Formats: sequence, structure tokens, C-alpha cells
Amino acid sequence: MKLITRPEEIKENEPVLYMAGGYIALPEIDREGAIKSVNVTSMQNKGLIEIRGSRYLLKPHFYDKNGGRLKPERVIWRKELYYIPAFEFIFKDFVVRVRIYADLREKGFVYELESDIDLEVKYDFRPDRVNFLRFNTHKCHGVKRLFTDKWLKNPCISFEGNNFSLAAAVGGDKDFTCVFEEKETDINEDLELIASLKLKAGTKNALYFALNADPDGASTTLIHLRRKGLERIYKEFAEFLRERIITSTDKDIERILNENLFFNYFFSTAVDFYSDRLVAMTSRSNRYYVSGAFWERDCFLWSLRAIKLCDRKFYERLYRELLLTHYRNAGDHAHYIDGTVLYPGFELDEACSYFIDLDFDLAFYDKEVLEAFDYIVERIEKEYDHEMGLYKTFLLPSDDPADHDFVLIDNVLVLKAFEKLIGVYKKLGRPTGILENRVKRLKESIKKFIVEVDGKRLYAWSIDREGNFRLYNDPPGNLGTLVFYGLPLDDVFKNTVSYYYSPRYEYYDETARFKELACDHHPNTPSGLGLCGSLLNPLRREEALFIVKNAPFDNGILCESFDKNTGEVRTGAGFATGAGYLAFALYKAVVEGERQNDKGVRPPAEV
Repeated sequence: MKLITRPEEIKENEPVLYMAGGYIALPEIDREGAIKSVNVTSMQNKGLIEIRGSRYLLKPHFYDKNGGRLKPERVIWRKELYYIPAFEFIFKDFVVRVRIYADLREKGFVYELESDIDLEVKYDFRPDRVNFLRFNTHKCHGVKRLFTDKWLKNPCISFEGNNFSLAAAVGGDKDFTCVFEEKETDINEDLELIASLKLKAGTKNALYFALNADPDGASTTLIHLRRKGLERIYKEFAEFLRERIITSTDKDIERILNENLFFNYFFSTAVDFYSDRLVAMTSRSNRYYVSGAFWERDCFLWSLRAIKLCDRKFYERLYRELLLTHYRNAGDHAHYIDGTVLYPGFELDEACSYFIDLDFDLAFYDKEVLEAFDYIVERIEKEYDHEMGLYKTFLLPSDDPADHDFVLIDNVLVLKAFEKLIGVYKKLGRPTGILENRVKRLKESIKKFIVEVDGKRLYAWSIDREGNFRLYNDPPGNLGTLVFYGLPLDDVFKNTVSYYYSPRYEYYDETARFKELACDHHPNTPSGLGLCGSLLNPLRREEALFIVKNAPFDNGILCESFDKNTGEVRTGAGFATGAGYLAFALYKAVVEGERQNDKGVRPPAEV
């Protein structure tokens, strides 16, 4: 019996904005400017540590000079510089403007406000719950203590569990007061304090929220944030984003690309809160149903290639750190963020994903890196079938069991990976004979996937030794990417695309508004990952661009799957590495051609 795990469909999605720096993440900021949770990355705990409120963690309320409660008539929100949450609270006679941003280098964030009139803002702060996030939400146990810190006389909260320690301190830029009762209680008991800021008309004020491993660190981080000041903290973040924005003549594409680029940049990578090591994962957002864990394919094929587009130095640091952290379990379905195995099961595409985009100076390939490469190649070689001239896999790119040992897209990726390795090894003077023999054999053996259907030759998804095959197209390994990864754009490829995107294929609905493939994993909803594959497919690109421009997904961020008629997220909200795949695919499909044209180079012809 083949066991397939299927995510639960989202019936009604609440749109959110989000913010993260290296150390802290705010994955849920609602339309009222309420922050529902904050989390940090902990390798020692193999996941994320989250502080959240029972309804919200931090929410502003507005009062006039006489203490009367003011409610906005409407709220406008947007992503400033394609990332920073920005709000306009529209009242009858005035506007309050809000921005929420992390400090790029420190463990804290700023809630900045500016008003047209004098008023008071009272923050309802409710650090009610502490959880571990790793696939699921796991309740923590311990105590929390609310007290006055000795440095600034501001409120400080410590959270102490059996295997972690965390603390938060809050304060204002100026005109700050806070009402609370010092107490110690269970870590998951409701706790409330009210922090107030006075706003002078036309001037900015801000709440600073600092975190660290203990109360002393949180309090001194708060001091540092206040010393830097909100203007400097914002300027650093804004300049960082401006330097990395990818421009396009198509402004819709520019917006969608950069929103997904930055969500991937900040929510698929992190700095470990307790060791300062670089970490990668599917998502730092608790909204993603397998958050806080690591997939090699998602990282090396999707996320890092997007980061490389805008930050080459960071990409190189990440690649090395993640290679050396994860190579010992190359190919296993999912890892904890420290590199150990979370979810066993060999996936060939994951094992070879380390090699698909090797593009470094020769000095990069030192002893440690090359030893890791040798280890990964040795693991891949265990799956080689000498009779078939192909490599086996246990799980598909969707992480579900394969019907047959030999999967086409996986073997094409091995071919691409080995060609990349050969190029590097020749420059380094390393032997390449075995790899070259494998490449030569693979090029011939891949033809075994060609079958005849309705009188036309096309590619099957998978085969076995006995000649059995399956006509299937798993969206995370969309066969539409075969040409992108090096196979010819010939009649076999055209027939393949024509078959899978037609009524003959069970997971394609030609009556849908948004026409993309579903799959075994989510049989009723088109795939966001399949859409990315279609952007890389010259035969499907225009249809894919229509979907990208018209489907709302997860408030603009790619999701695992979406409704075929509304385009709203149905599975996989908060999917950071998926957002990276969309940014990369849009760059290749649109921006790269624009830049080639600017240089007088004609882009490849589309068929």
C-alpha cells in the first residue's frame, strides 16, 4: 500500500503582512497592525521558539488627549520597498502612519508611528504562550517572570523552560510609560501589560521590542536599539532592500518578483539565535504546515538560486554553511535544521540538488567542500543500476512514494549535476572518468522513458526494469523543466507537454480559470510549484504569466497550491522557499530576457 500524506486544505485564509531580520521573525501582522507572534531560530532545539498571544501578541489602540478611544474608519496596508509592512490608519480628520521593521543586525524590531495630531497610543502586550515550531506547534513548559529591568526601568519578561531561555524587553523612543504588575507564573498563563506612547503632531515615535537569551541581554539590546534610534534602523533596512531590488519594465512582474524574493530571503534563512550560525529552512512562518525544517531541494534548487540573484556574497556564505551542515544525510526526505534526519526516505532530486548551480571561484572548493562533494556522490552512486544505466529513488519530488524505481526528472537532474561537477573537477585537476562515463550512459538511458501514447512519442514520468511506466507529472519536478535542465526542445518534449496539459491527464482541468497541474499530493488544487516549472517551460510561459499576474495566492506570495478559479491559497501558506522558486522562475522567464535585450543580445526564441 502506497502511503501518501496530504495537507489539509485552507478553507478561508486570513491575509497577513510579515517582517523578519536575521534573528527574529514576525510572520503574522494583521490588517489592524496587530502582531500575533514573534519567533527565533534555535538549532539546539531543532526548530523555532515562538512567543504569541492567545489572540495577538501586540496591538495598538489610539486615544485622544482626553482619554477617549479612537477607532479608524479604514486601514490601508502595503509592502513598502516590496517588503516592509506599512499602514495608514484613516480617521475622520487625521491619519496615523505606521511602519514595522526589524533591526538588520540585532535581536529586535521597531513599531514606528507618526500622527497628524497629538494623541496617545496604548499597546496591549500579551505574551501568553510559548511554543516550539517544527512541522507542528509544540507547547513549551516552564515559567515566565515579568519585572522591571535595572537599566532603563522598563518592563522585561523572561521565559525559562527545561531546555531554553529567552527574554524580551520593551521601551519607547520617547514619552513612554508602562503599567504592569511584577509577577512570576506558568509560561502559558495569560499575561497582559499596557505600554503607552505619546505622539506629537508631525513627529515620529516608536516602540522598541528587544529579545535575547536572558533578561540582561534583552535589556542591553533595548538600550542599543534606543541609542541607534528609529531613523538609523529604518535607513539601514531600507538601503539594504533598495540595493537588492530587481527591476523590470513590467511593473506587475517587478512587484511580484521582489515581494517573493524578499519573503524567501528573510523567511527561508535565519541566524541562529544562540550561536550566530546561518540556518535555512522551508519557512520561519508558523502558517506553513511544515515550518522550521529543512529540505535540500527547496534550499539548493529554489531558495538559494533566488538569493544569488540579489546577494552573491550571502549566497556563497549560505551555500558553504548549509552544505557542511547537511551533506552527511544527503537525499533524506527532510532534515532538522541542524542537519540530522527528521523524516527518512531517499529522494534522488534532493541528493543531487547540491550540484545543480555550482558557480564559485576555484578557491571556494577547499578540502572540506570537496570531501562533502565526494560523500554526496558516493551516496548517489548507491542508487545506480548498472543494467538500466539509471539512478533509483524511493520518494518523488512531492515527498510521496515512487511507483517505479526510475524517475525521469530525477535522472535528468543527476545528469545536470554530474556535468556541473565535471566542469569544476577538470579545473581543479581532479579525476572525472567515472562521472563522464555516467553522463554518457545517462544520455542514452534517458531515452528509455520515451513511450508511445495515441500514436505519439512522449516522456513517461517513471519506469521499471520490466517496461512498466506511469504517465504522471509531479509538480515539484514538473516535466516542463526538462528543456531548462538540458533536454532538447523537440517533438517528444512538445508531445509531453501537450499530453499532460490536456483533458487526457487526470490532474489537469481545462475548464479552470487558472490552468495548472494538480497531483497526488493535493489532487483538487493546482500547484504553485508546477506553475514555477511552467514559467521555465517555453511552451507554457504565457499561460503561467497570466496566472502569476492574476491569482492572489497568499496575499501575493506563492503558495503550495491554489484554488483553480479564484487563485486563493488552498495549501501551503507562508511558503518561503516556494516564494524563492517563483522569484527565480520569473527572473529567468522575464527579466533575464529584458537584460539581454538591453545589451543587444537576442533571448532564445520561444516555440
